[in-house]
Amino acid sequence: MHTAIENATAVVTMGALTLNAWHHVGWPVAMKAVSRLLPAPAPVSPLADDALPAITVVMPAYNEAAHIAAKIRNLASQDYPADRLTVLIACDGCTDATVAIARDTLAEAACAHLNATVIDHSRNRGKVAVLNGTIAVVQTEVVVLTDVSAMLPEDAMRRAAAHFADPKLGAVGGTYRLVKPGSAGEAGYWTYQIAVKRGEAAMGAPLGLHGAFYAIRRSAWAALPADTINDDFILPLEIFGRGWRVAYDETIVALEDEQCDPAADLRRRRRIASGNAQQAIRLAWLLNPRFGGVALAFASGKALRVAAPFLIALSLLGSVALASTSIVFAMLAAMQIAGLAGAGLGVLAGATAPRALAIARYAVGGHFASAIGVVRYCSGRCRLPWRRDVIA
Repeated sequence: MHTAIENATAVVTMGALTLNAWHHVGWPVAMKAVSRLLPAPAPVSPLADDALPAITVVMPAYNEAAHIAAKIRNLASQDYPADRLTVLIACDGCTDATVAIARDTLAEAACAHLNATVIDHSRNRGKVAVLNGTIAVVQTEVVVLTDVSAMLPEDAMRRAAAHFADPKLGAVGGTYRLVKPGSAGEAGYWTYQIAVKRGEAAMGAPLGLHGAFYAIRRSAWAALPADTINDDFILPLEIFGRGWRVAYDETIVALEDEQCDPAADLRRRRRIASGNAQQAIRLAWLLNPRFGGVALAFASGKALRVAAPFLIALSLLGSVALASTSIVFAMLAAMQIAGLAGAGLGVLAGATAPRALAIARYAVGGHFASAIGVVRYCSGRCRLPWRRDVIA
């Protein structure tokens, strides 16, 4: 006879397992199905040169000496009328040669036509403070935000600008691809993320946009709180909450040129996890059923991501505790322990790990980093000014 405590443990454990299964398997599968079943958005008609809006590119930079020259040359190669494109490079207290390299590159013949300004802030204030201060002085209606290390196709500005012919559009983002993933797990993670974002867009709006490249309508923007962590998530969704449409354009492919080593990747993921906890609290209004598919996507993807590492721990502990009384829980415990063991073997094998073990290592490591990030945010220990290896 099962005791009341055993029954309660079984209910809690099965609840945790169900939520984990939905978040990690059910929801991604549902997103793939949605993206196939719902009609794809109609192609956006290109605009003639005389109809193209003026654009200001706002690009925060912190210690980007390794990438800033290539990015400026990339922006200079954009197929967009030079008199309608302005670039603001906001250097946030850089301690390397970013500012000098940026100015030298802008003096090159190939970049001389680019209307660009290097803003050299003497003190490191953090990315959000830089974004708020820079966007506040922008005069154009379309503002493009892009990471220094992300290379853009030459028609990126044209494709983004075409979306703003819709007066109801508040923001549009491109997709994201790693030139050289740091691991098989990282490559798989971004393939998964893009598939999910495609499904989210089909259900009403993508939940956040890739910081590598997205554009917003200046009149739809409002300054973010100074302590915002995941700005590329909160900013587009606040625009959505104010009644604007948010679009996802997979024809705009930003290529991430920077490769993170495993240690830097874990630090980055801890910071993003802190941001996930923050946005789950600040954007809780998205759970309102009136937002339909967007509310379901937020609950299934982003909110459960914050809880996932703790649900995993709860389901494992519960399964182990009940293993001696139930063959079902014994099997579930064995499966979970096998998954952890696979991740451990992936760590021991390092770069030579088979793909399955590399993915297990990346997934378990990610949840571990997520747990730390959530705890750090909830305990008030999340640091705001950015470091080069933790930029999301």
